[in-house]
Amino acid sequence: MMRCVFFVSFLVMQFQVFSQHELSIHDFGNLKRYTVANQNLKFPPEENNLVVFMGDSNTEYWRSDDSLFFNDQYINRGISGQTTSQMLLRFRQDVVSLQPIAVVILAGVNDIAENTGPISLEDIFGNIVSMVEISMANKIIPIVCSVLPANTFTWRPDLQPAHKIKDLNAMLETY
Repeated sequence: MMRCVFFVSFLVMQFQVFSQHELSIHDFGNLKRYTVANQNLKFPPEENNLVVFMGDSNTEYWRSDDSLFFNDQYINRGISGQTTSQMLLRFRQDVVSLQPIAVVILAGVNDIAENTGPISLEDIFGNIVSMVEISMANKIIPIVCSVLPANTFTWRPDLQPAHKIKDLNAMLETY
């Protein structure tokens, strides 16, 4: 029985890795993820008091942890595993096109985990700054969160992220 459970778990993990690989080949930014949901959020701009939460799994799974929080005013646009490069690609359609009054950006931990390959802290920071600048250019108030602490990543046990997270948070705080 234990071997069967292990084997099924192994297959599920392999499928997830394959799915992520296929997604990265065909839609690196997962641009289609919220297309229908975005189309269903059409308000006249004068009535729009949306706040969009842009992020990774910490944002995405918040919806299931507190489903009452996200409603017609607070919009969840988190995608598990995403890096700042991917978020920046979809920022225009998943944030700007919704014309929110504010955007909450929680990003960077998956970059440090090298989910889409190695990236410097300066480039992670630059992607976040780009999202802030795009927000401000579109009269959207940007709210940048610090990266949540982590000492290890279960999917990347070879990495020791704590010092990089601390350094990125210092850069964000200074900004």
